[in-house]
Amino acid sequence: MAVKIMITYKFMHLSICRGLLMLSLFCISSFASAGQLVASVDRDTIGIQETFTLTIAADSKANGQPDTSTLKNDFEILSNNVSQFTSISNAGSEFKKVWQLTLAPKRVGALLIPSFNVDGAISEAIEIKVSKQSQTQTTTGDDQIRVVVETDKTTLAVQEQLLVKVKLISQVNLSQAEMQPLDIKDAVVIPLSEKPKQYVTNINGRQHLILESTFAVFPQNSGELTIPSLIYSVLPNIERDLWNDPFGRNRSNILRLPTEEKNIKVTAVPTAMAGKTWQPANNVTLHETWSASLDHLKMGEPITRTITIEADGLTGGQIAPLTFENIEGLTFYPDQPQNGDAKTDKGIQGTRTETMAIIPNHGGEFVLPEVKVDWWDIKTQSMQSATLPAKTLNVLGGAAAATPANPQPIDSSNATTNNAPVVATEIVTKTNPWLLATSIIFALLSFTLLIYVVNLRAKLKALINDQDEANEVISAKEKHIWDLLKHAAANKDAITLRKTVLSWAKFQWPTESIHSLDDVAKLGEKIELTQSLKKLDEHLYSNHPSDDWEPGELLQQLNECRKEKNQKKKSEELKPLYNN
Repeated sequence: MAVKIMITYKFMHLSICRGLLMLSLFCISSFASAGQLVASVDRDTIGIQETFTLTIAADSKANGQPDTSTLKNDFEILSNNVSQFTSISNAGSEFKKVWQLTLAPKRVGALLIPSFNVDGAISEAIEIKVSKQSQTQTTTGDDQIRVVVETDKTTLAVQEQLLVKVKLISQVNLSQAEMQPLDIKDAVVIPLSEKPKQYVTNINGRQHLILESTFAVFPQNSGELTIPSLIYSVLPNIERDLWNDPFGRNRSNILRLPTEEKNIKVTAVPTAMAGKTWQPANNVTLHETWSASLDHLKMGEPITRTITIEADGLTGGQIAPLTFENIEGLTFYPDQPQNGDAKTDKGIQGTRTETMAIIPNHGGEFVLPEVKVDWWDIKTQSMQSATLPAKTLNVLGGAAAATPANPQPIDSSNATTNNAPVVATEIVTKTNPWLLATSIIFALLSFTLLIYVVNLRAKLKALINDQDEANEVISAKEKHIWDLLKHAAANKDAITLRKTVLSWAKFQWPTESIHSLDDVAKLGEKIELTQSLKKLDEHLYSNHPSDDWEPGELLQQLNECRKEKNQKKKSEELKPLYNN
């Protein structure tokens, strides 16, 4: 038993040794395969305005890459280049992969570049000391390259335009110049050009290169507006070190020039504009165009009015919408307003365009009141108004002509019989001999009246027959128009649908004067029908018609009006039966 235990113990000991040996070999192979990762910088002491280069090199075929996202806490990554090469010597070949980053410090103090891990290889952390002053002497001092910020005013009102110019002034040529984006708290910032304006000017007898970027700034709150310090990264065009930098990738000579912070006072809206739309601008003008002459309009036919508001010193979004009064006899269909901004060296010129279709519902003269826009003149510090004069629309046609009253039918038989006795009486009273002649005349008149009545009955019967035929023709025409109306609705042909609705309505209400869809809506006396007809006109006369317009509801409501008329007609035909 003891021998068996001893053999088992030796076997376990041998297994543990073999495991430890395999683990050691695995660790050694892992370290060998991990290789070496080296991080280095070209300078570890710099000024806040300077940049430096971080190089990370792996001496083996690395599949991974270093995580540089943690660098963004203390540094700006200006560039990140990756290169790889193989060196061959008597000792053999060596493969290297290099990451080269150009960094700029975000603050003064001791900043730490963390260690990196690439495929198990770990680099050492590096400390960078950043001071306020530049640590290197270059051929481009502050007097040769500088950055200034200029504003067109030191005090302005809320939402008023402020022009901010950032100028880079250089006595030397530049290979690169890049400005930090301008971002101002509680303000809308609009760059007036995609690229800086570049020109050369003479300062103190020497030529200077100017890079000028202009921004339109609109403060949204009163108080103090702070224009923060901006960093301009500049690379002077100096001779490159062909030995150390054969490909021109070394960016350690980049200068980072900060601008001074500026504070602007922003006042509240003046009391003179209390209760009015606040629009501070240099100038505001109004323009209008019409799609046709205003002197020969026709009822039921639309005319389009377009009004454009131009504001110097305001964006299109700042321009307030126009308001219009309802006018009896006119229907307005406003389109979606369009805003635009034009950028110039003097700032933003905003526009707002409002378009509407106007449909006269009957003839006559209509007066559109003047259009008025109040705005605040920032040059004179006073309220001004831009206006369009009142317009008169002359619409041909008028209200439906009054239908003459039907004359009361004259009972010819009564008239004749009433007159005859008078004549006979006179004759009898005057002389009895004329009685016979009067009787003969009366007989002739009676016979004539009888023939007239017979003929009248025949004509009346023929007229009734003609009326029945006419009704059948009218019914056939109405059915034909109704079929066209349904076909236009099925095809979503809004133009044809509008015409056929007006044509069909004249059969539906033959005694009424119908010239527009507004007339049809009034005769239909249904809210749903009025809304559907209005949607049809809006779809026709809008510059941006809706794709989801459906004429099915309109067709259903018109069909209800059609059914109501047929039921009413049948009930009227049955009334004589109930009276007997």
